[in-house]
Amino acid sequence: MKYPKLRELKEAIRALITGPCTINFPKIPRPAPANFRGAPRFDPDGCVACGACVQVCPANDLTLIDDVKERKRRIVLDISGCIFCGQCEACCTTGTGIKLTTEYDLATLDRTKSLEEVEKELLICDGCGAIITTVDHVRWIAERLGEKAYANPTLMLCALKDLSLIDEDRPPPAKGYSRADRIRILCPRCRREVTLVEDYA
Repeated sequence: MKYPKLRELKEAIRALITGPCTINFPKIPRPAPANFRGAPRFDPDGCVACGACVQVCPANDLTLIDDVKERKRRIVLDISGCIFCGQCEACCTTGTGIKLTTEYDLATLDRTKSLEEVEKELLICDGCGAIITTVDHVRWIAERLGEKAYANPTLMLCALKDLSLIDEDRPPPAKGYSRADRIRILCPRCRREVTLVEDYA
């Protein structure tokens, strides 16, 4: 019976001399392993706000908000509901728009601090006013296609707009489409109507 007591006394004396075995977390944060799946973060330069991450999120933690009047698209991430599965990073269109970090100490008393968002400009159809996608998404597609992007009028017009070679404010098309409306930023439905007018008129 005396031997366990001596062992405990020995451990107590060692702890007094060497200090406690615990770490000073959160005063001194511990780095996470390199492959740790922590809080996802947006990269504003890499994200084109295509919405792929919103579609694949199993926790419905990402929200896509389109404001046609302001021509803005916001993707809001609520980290408090994230399950850190990594689907948003795996299915990102550009591969760099959203990444899982090694951040794990996410406790907060203010729920607004757990929200993160990215905002991009919307590309609106000149014909019907429908949402096509974001301007950055079209630019990313045009850069990937290179010279082939000039085969598509929408991609071509966005590229020329970046070069300041076309007027930003174009009048809307007149009632009914004509051949001249082919060189406009149009959604697929309106482009089909313009093509039918040109080919079968």
